[in-house]
Amino acid sequence: MKFLTDWKDKRIGAMNRILKNTGCGTLKYLDEYHSIIHSKCKNKMEYKLERKNEKDDIPFTRSSFTE
Repeated sequence: MKFLTDWKDKRIGAMNRILKNTGCGTLKYLDEYHSIIHSKCKNKMEYKLERKNEKDDIPFTRSSFTE
């Protein structure tokens, strides 16, 4: 029996395969996993645009300025 999967399930499955095959730690994908779970996007393209906008809107911190 096949189950219908949406883009979220496919992406999380891909991240799990990468973690299993490479043996790297889960911290690298923790932020992305959280974003996928809480995303309201209907497809991966919308999600990519949402993530790009999130990265562009990150405020500067004091340590990023040279004095």
